[in-house]
Amino acid sequence: MQRKSLHWKRFMIAKPLGQLLQVLFSRYRGLILVTYGLTFLENIFELLYPFVIGMTINRLLQGSYAGLMALVCIWLLHTLTGVCRNIYDTRAFTQIYGHLATSIVLDQKRQGIPTSLIVARSSLSREFVDFFEQDIPKIITALFGFFGAWGMLLVYDVQIALYCLLLCIPLGVLNYFYAQRSLALNGQLNNQLEQEVDILAIGHSEDVQLHFYRLSKIRIQLSNAAAINWGVMELFIILLFMAVLIRTVGIFSSQPGEIYAIISYAWNYRQSLDTVPTLVQQLGRLQDIGERMQLN
Repeated sequence: MQRKSLHWKRFMIAKPLGQLLQVLFSRYRGLILVTYGLTFLENIFELLYPFVIGMTINRLLQGSYAGLMALVCIWLLHTLTGVCRNIYDTRAFTQIYGHLATSIVLDQKRQGIPTSLIVARSSLSREFVDFFEQDIPKIITALFGFFGAWGMLLVYDVQIALYCLLLCIPLGVLNYFYAQRSLALNGQLNNQLEQEVDILAIGHSEDVQLHFYRLSKIRIQLSNAAAINWGVMELFIILLFMAVLIRTVGIFSSQPGEIYAIISYAWNYRQSLDTVPTLVQQLGRLQDIGERMQLN
């Protein structure tokens, strides 16, 4: 018991967000790596689909069903992997959250943190588990969509791959400024959430009303910032797709399978970029929560 307490004491005093996540990962490495392994395998199947479907189209036009059989086999294996991952995920991360919340409550209670803050922070600690359960699989999928799809596009046509790479410049600038805005707003949101227990316990109607008004206002600001960032990103992505379509049809007009594969990989590349604003906001939220976990 003392050994576990020392372990979580390290968790509570670690300052950078990366250290907080590293300690959590080190304690539950086995559980986490199994689910990430299954996620990795799922993404390999996803990466193969456009290539195999493109091959299947060409083979069917030639009267062969070999490509179709390969597609069915990959699809069945992908389905089995997805079912196993979903069943395993729920058990693993529910167990992790139970241990994490218990350790944080006991540690902060020993440090003399007020009960209202302990209640708020035990709830916020769920964000760390959600990061491992939801956000890291999204990051893995995004990386597969980005590097995997880009690599396949490079095989088909260097110029199309170059178009995709150049798109990263304006999107990187956009998300840098969005990250700053998101971090500031998440700090305001968590400040307000930490006061919630005290406000509700006292129960003055004006204070309660003002509290939920402030929460709503900050969440609207977060939503607006995300929407504007995504909307501007889409304008650049539309330009990319116009260039990709013109180039693809121009050089693969007599190869329908290749046209399908290139457009699919370009779409996967676009989907990987769509996840960036969500991940930026979540990382900003975790950074702010991590600082609160080691305040005292």
